[in-house]
Amino acid sequence: MSQTENVTLKIKAGTQNGNGWTPVTASNGQPYSYKYTGGQDDNGNMNTVVNTGAATINLNLDTDNRYGIQGINFTDANQQLSWTPGTAATATISDANTVVEEATYCVQVTDSNASNAIITCDPMISNDPRTARVMHAAQ
Repeated sequence: MSQTENVTLKIKAGTQNGNGWTPVTASNGQPYSYKYTGGQDDNGNMNTVVNTGAATINLNLDTDNRYGIQGINFTDANQQLSWTPGTAATATISDANTVVEEATYCVQVTDSNASNAIITCDPMISNDPRTARVMHAAQ
């Protein structure tokens, strides 16, 4: 049985504090804030049971048209994850789900109003519980 999670990534220029917002500095040195919602824990995460079918995260930006998804990076030792761009504000993350692992994803977003500055939404820090994770549990 395959699994699908819908995840929304919200981004705002400037620093937002509390309520799940994470401040970050973009490539141009300016402050931004982001917040993942959806997924199994309302923080963009997904947990699966290995070998129960491929899993998918449908990712959507919830913001104005100045922001777009540039890419998605993975910490994924077993190469289970890949992504496919949709529109500028959508992407699909696919999980082969054939190996037990804990993996993370990090969305790179550009701001067209700031010379396409890159906003890294979620820095890959392994001990940070806010990191968006895809986890496979053994059967």
